[in-house]
Amino acid sequence: MTAATRKEELKNILEKLNSGEATEEVKKEAQELIESISAKELSEAEQELINDGLEETELRHLCTAHIEAMAEELEKLKTDVPVGHPLSTLIAEHEEILKILDRLDDVNKEIQKLEEFDQENPVFEELKEIGAKLLDTEKHHTREEETLFPEVDKSGVTGPTRIMRMEHDDLWPHKEEIMKLAENAADMNFDRFKEKLKMNSEYVVVTLRDHIFKENNILYPTAKDVIEKSKWEEIKAKSDQIGYCSFTPKVEISNYN
Repeated sequence: MTAATRKEELKNILEKLNSGEATEEVKKEAQELIESISAKELSEAEQELINDGLEETELRHLCTAHIEAMAEELEKLKTDVPVGHPLSTLIAEHEEILKILDRLDDVNKEIQKLEEFDQENPVFEELKEIGAKLLDTEKHHTREEETLFPEVDKSGVTGPTRIMRMEHDDLWPHKEEIMKLAENAADMNFDRFKEKLKMNSEYVVVTLRDHIFKENNILYPTAKDVIEKSKWEEIKAKSDQIGYCSFTPKVEISNYN
């Protein structure tokens, strides 16, 4: 089967999934095809759907229908790029962000069990630390949007980057709200505080975990395929200018020429 044929079949399956025809037979057909298609071909097929008029919000849901079948892409990518390469740094930051999300999930669950605010309880100070780190993830997103995404877009594959930008925008107010809640917990009705913390924390944990999975397994492998090797030093230089997160491993910042 040629690459063109695989992409056409994938487009047909994605359209079925999006129209609500997500039967077990369709899902099995999708999984078998996805296992034979590269991240680049996958992104190109999605791009053609966008060109045909599919909304990014619809494509966003399509991403979640096939990402599990792409899990091996990340391990392959990690062996293909050296420490300090922009993609290596972004992946390493993702690993740290996932740890932050685990902490947020645990802290939220702990606070939900409490009956009242207690200034002496260290869980509220930890929430502030988590809130600060969540805001710090914006440097990660900014580097993606200003250095990586434009180079992917130049290849004509704009679907994945448009979805990721949309999710960055969706996540920001929720991360900001968590920090505001952490700073003002003592002045709020505690039941209201818990309600808002639960809503925003659960949204960030679920959405950002899913977002990271899609970037690791679809966007980054696509970027590796479509961006010219000569461009990576320029991307690294621009990334250095923008700056890194407080949790970015130092070896990632200094180890790439």
